[in-house]
Amino acid sequence: MNCRGGGTIWKYKARNGKRLWRYQFDGEPVEGKRCRFTRAGFCTRTEALNALYEATKSYDDNKTRPIATAQHQETVSDWIQTWLRVYAPERCQPKTLERYIGLANYIVKATEGEPAKLAVAPLDQIDHKIVESALRSLLHAKAKRREHLSPKTIREIAGVLSVSLNEAFRLEKIAINPLLRVKLPKIVRSDARSLTSEEIQRLREVCRADWTFTIVELALATGARRGELLSLTWHDVDWLNSTLTVNKSLEETRVGLRVKSPKNGRSRRFAVGQSVIAALQFLQAQQAEHRRLCGAGYQELDLVLCKPNGEYLHPDLVSQVICRRMKKAGIRDASLHTLRHTHASNLLSRGIPLPAVSQRLGHADANITARVYSHALPQDDARAADAWEKVIRGPIQ
Repeated sequence: MNCRGGGTIWKYKARNGKRLWRYQFDGEPVEGKRCRFTRAGFCTRTEALNALYEATKSYDDNKTRPIATAQHQETVSDWIQTWLRVYAPERCQPKTLERYIGLANYIVKATEGEPAKLAVAPLDQIDHKIVESALRSLLHAKAKRREHLSPKTIREIAGVLSVSLNEAFRLEKIAINPLLRVKLPKIVRSDARSLTSEEIQRLREVCRADWTFTIVELALATGARRGELLSLTWHDVDWLNSTLTVNKSLEETRVGLRVKSPKNGRSRRFAVGQSVIAALQFLQAQQAEHRRLCGAGYQELDLVLCKPNGEYLHPDLVSQVICRRMKKAGIRDASLHTLRHTHASNLLSRGIPLPAVSQRLGHADANITARVYSHALPQDDARAADAWEKVIRGPIQ
């Protein structure tokens, strides 16, 4: 719909299904290139018209100053922030969104060098060269816990940038996503760390008289993720059949703890050994005593792993405590997640079928399990050689 005084407004369908309004108008060309201004997200036609009027009036009042035109152009930084605020929450869990914001800040909050050039570049004028240059320069940026950002982090930053630019392409803000032509740094993959039998026994001995013992036993016996363990309830324990059901996960965000669905959205049920059942029975008896001591102050959340008053354990705190127990046991370069790797590696190396291990881990695809734990898969070279020998020799007469 063309509007008096210049500019256009139209209705569009947002990701959440709502019908919203957008305006757009053209300014004077800058260095021979078209200068277009647009804004979306208005609930009514009147809001879009009023905003268009104010935007064109402001532009007309300042168009005699060349700098004003550049100030009105939507930059890469402007668009990333808009995407994080408007579009990302529709597709991301809160914890994932926090991670996306942290990664995007390496571009959005850059103050110097190639990342800063990318941040202030007009959105409709960026190409793969400036994007690739900015990402490569980030390899020398300071990280929180190490000297420089890793290639893995650079690829994650590129992933966030690519997803946001895909949305810009869908909205016809850019002609093509420049990340399609960007060459990203390679990641040097290493085998997943798992504990040896001796390390497992040392860790169990260190934790035996501690509240961490049941956590370690469950993590080793199930391969469940940290959040899945901390959200387990007694209702998920089938004592008769010695099975556990994983159907939720606890995560810690900046606004507090929340329970969500598992990583791939599917619940799973699997058997556990008698050592785990014994540990759970002991823990249940302990909780009964805690409930008696706390009285009315006990939080009845039915949690398997919880504080003495029944409240949720904080995931980050649990990880820190397990790391300290591992150091006490003389185990280096390991974490709570290492217990998940230990479970998977040992099952595969003992010939447990890949689909069964993948199901226990909660992977959406057995190929993921095979890729991560390829080093633990049993070697079939000898059997392959024997099979070929039988072919060569032919049937026995």
